[in-house]
Amino acid sequence: MQVIHNPLSDMRILIYKRTHRGDPCKCGIFGCEDCMGRIRNWNYDAVIGIGGTSTWKGHAGISYKINWVGIGPKHRGRNGRADKIVFDHFKLYEDKGADIHENYPKLYEYMYKSRKRFSLFSDPQSEVWEDIEKILTLVKDSSPSPAYDMSEDSEDGCYGPDSPACGHGSDCKTTCMSHRKC
Repeated sequence: MQVIHNPLSDMRILIYKRTHRGDPCKCGIFGCEDCMGRIRNWNYDAVIGIGGTSTWKGHAGISYKINWVGIGPKHRGRNGRADKIVFDHFKLYEDKGADIHENYPKLYEYMYKSRKRFSLFSDPQSEVWEDIEKILTLVKDSSPSPAYDMSEDSEDGCYGPDSPACGHGSDCKTTCMSHRKC
């Protein structure tokens, strides 16, 4: 019998609870608003951003949902406390993501029952892994972050409102180019 190696099982996954939308921005830059600070520079292979229980006013729609997923991080210059990160495969759901309690009950229990803010997960033997693997499998063939080809010395955290890569238009200044600390 031939054993088929699953590269997902070798991955280190950063899972964290978000309090607001906008980081990563639609350009796919994790750290455009310096969220998660130095943790962005940890050694991980993928990120799953989930909506936290206590969101900023006006951002409640992201709670208890898969907000975004990035696989294959690439460092693209610095913003604030750590690097800006883009991904080989990126999907931004924000408040349109799957409900974690309904769709990923083991992940829900792991992240919300224990009151974790974030976790660097790498245990494929855990029952939580099944949920994590389902999430990553949905995204593993997605396109890269729209800002994937951003130069490392880009100072504004995005291509800017006049760039077709940005996709925000006049909202870019508040979504991509602000550097508010989380």
